[in-house]
Amino acid sequence: MRIKNLSLPLFAALLAAACSNDTERVIAKVGPEKITDSYLRQKLEEIAPNAQGYLSTKPGRKQFLGILINEKLMILAARKSETARSEDYKKRVGAMEAELKAKLEYYRDYMLAKMWVDELRRDKINVTDAEIEAYYAKTPYEITVEHIVMPTYEEAAAVMKKVKAGADFGKTARENSMDKDNVRLPAVMYGEFMPELEEMAFKMRPGEIQGVVKTGLGCHILKKVSQTKPELPKVKERIRRIVEKKKFDAYLAKFQEKTKVEVLDENYK
Repeated sequence: MRIKNLSLPLFAALLAAACSNDTERVIAKVGPEKITDSYLRQKLEEIAPNAQGYLSTKPGRKQFLGILINEKLMILAARKSETARSEDYKKRVGAMEAELKAKLEYYRDYMLAKMWVDELRRDKINVTDAEIEAYYAKTPYEITVEHIVMPTYEEAAAVMKKVKAGADFGKTARENSMDKDNVRLPAVMYGEFMPELEEMAFKMRPGEIQGVVKTGLGCHILKKVSQTKPELPKVKERIRRIVEKKKFDAYLAKFQEKTKVEVLDENYK
C-alpha cells in the first residue's frame, strides 16, 4: 500500500479518523464483509488526485464509504444469484485461475533461477582483477567488422566472388544480405562475438575479407574494418562480464553432462 502517494491533507484526515495505529480497523460491515481502514486507503489511491481534497472532508469520506458499501452489496447479491452458478461464470473464472497459476509457476522458476545465478556469481564464478588483467594481456583488442549473410553456401560463394573482385562490400551487403539493415556490427572484444566467426575475425587484418563460414543463422562473409587496443580501465567491466560468462557456460555444460537433453522436433535439430 503506497500511503506516500496520498495527499497530505487526506493522509492527515485518515489518521485523525482512525484514532488508532491499527491499519486493519474495521470502518463498516456489510453482512459478513468488512471494510477495513487499509482497504479504504487502497481504494482511495484509485481516485483522481483532484478529487482527493473533497474526500478529506467528512461529507466526502461519508460519500466515498457509501460507494464502497454499495460495491460490497453488489458482490454479496451476485454471489447469491444464478450467475454465480452459471457455467459461463465458472468457465471464465477457471480460465483466469489457470492463467494466474501459470504466471505464478513462471514467477517461481524465474525468481529461483535469478537467485541461484546471483549466488553462483558471488560464490563460484566470481571474477578477480587478476583474471581480468590476464584476459586483457592475452586478448586486448576491440574489432569492428561488416558482414554479409546469405541463406545458402552457393549464394554466399557467388557474393564472395563479387566482393573479392572489387565490388563495394557495404553496397553489396545492402543489396544482397539477409541482414542488410545491420551491415556494420557493433565493436566487440574477444568473447563478445559469434563463436563460429570469432577466431577468423580476430586473425584477419583490417580491410581483409574472409568467408564463407556457415552458422545456424546462415552463411557469412566478413570484412574487418578496424582493430584498436583500448586501455584496460575502459574495458574492465566488459572483460569481467566476458570471463564470468565463460565460467557460467562451463558450469552449466558440466551440469548438462549429467542431464539428458533431447530435441524432438525435427525443425529444431
